[in-house]
Amino acid sequence: MKRSSIFGALCALLLVLFAACATPTPTPLPPTVTPVPPTAVPPTVAAPSDNSAASGALAQALLKTRDAQAYRVKLEITGKGDFAAADGATATPNDAQLVTLVAIQGEVNQQDAHFSTQGFLNASLGRDPAKPFEVIMHNGNAYFKGPVPVIGAGEEKWYHAPPEIASIAQLPLSPEQFLKSFSESGFEPADFKLAGAETLDGQACQVYAGDKSAVANAFSKLAGATGATQQDLDAIESAEFKFWACADGYLHQVKMGIVGHDPNDPAQNGEFGLLLQLADLNGNITITPPADAELFVLPTEMPSEPAATPTP
Repeated sequence: MKRSSIFGALCALLLVLFAACATPTPTPLPPTVTPVPPTAVPPTVAAPSDNSAASGALAQALLKTRDAQAYRVKLEITGKGDFAAADGATATPNDAQLVTLVAIQGEVNQQDAHFSTQGFLNASLGRDPAKPFEVIMHNGNAYFKGPVPVIGAGEEKWYHAPPEIASIAQLPLSPEQFLKSFSESGFEPADFKLAGAETLDGQACQVYAGDKSAVANAFSKLAGATGATQQDLDAIESAEFKFWACADGYLHQVKMGIVGHDPNDPAQNGEFGLLLQLADLNGNITITPPADAELFVLPTEMPSEPAATPTP
């Protein structure tokens, strides 16, 4: 299951929102939008055979969460086996371990944001993937905490980024971008059924679940754009996708897991996982710029690219 097949389709399906599959360049923050009026607590399905009420409640939660202006966010994307292998490479014995591809944690208030990233996304900046890379966007000004060897910021301190590299401090994920990707990728609320109730963030939440057929349905709709074939779909052994819609009308958690194998070599297999957690949606969140940031001056000659970080 080379990254050019199933993993490539997964990237197109779920990660186009911040291009984690191909490039570390962050996408811009979402534009200011008019908040959607509060929606009612998602209703309980009247009968197991009728999914219309459940799909409608999930669709409302998707829309309300997408338009949130302030929130705290945690995202973790993991891989094992071929999903953790380098681009175009065959999995090695070390790839049997679960690898953190991307981990993001932070908070947002409209155009202001403060977050840190870990994982192989950081390696493209010349940083240790295991060490957090911290950035702040405040009142149109961008700040980042070094070192960032790829641009010549060699010290462990706060820098004020010039306009040329301000995108380095822009949030690579927002609920708007993430949830919008579902509607554009072929995921349908009707593919997800009410699977139970749980308490999350101190609230009663309804859990909506989709199985392998829901994922395969989305892949089949994306076949032309991603290159996914029926052989690729058959290589998915199991899949699970869940949304947690809570009493405040917002989604508070999204979780996905896929297990599959190389269509041409069933012995080559892997796992892919995604966990998104959201809290304090439209809450009182304050972003403060660093008081001691030093204006960063781009060097006349950019440093040479750092050596590739080996896969754990």
